[in-house]
Amino acid sequence: MTKYEILKASASVCKVLADNGISPSDYKFIGLVEEYRRLKEEGHKYAYITFYLAQQYGVGETTVYRVIKRLEEDISL
Repeated sequence: MTKYEILKASASVCKVLADNGISPSDYKFIGLVEEYRRLKEEGHKYAYITFYLAQQYGVGETTVYRVIKRLEEDISL
């Protein structure tokens, strides 16, 4: 498979990503958001969650705040 073929096969998904300002490299934060949702559901405080996730994923707390805010936004189709 070539890059062209994979791009052609996923063109509609790529369009939604581009229209909503979602970077394809955001896939690496899927686990972070899933853990955020789990910890939030368990009743942990936002500050603790961001500190914990920053330690787990080796990013800054500000990055965690930014990622959560960006990826929790609704999209338009």
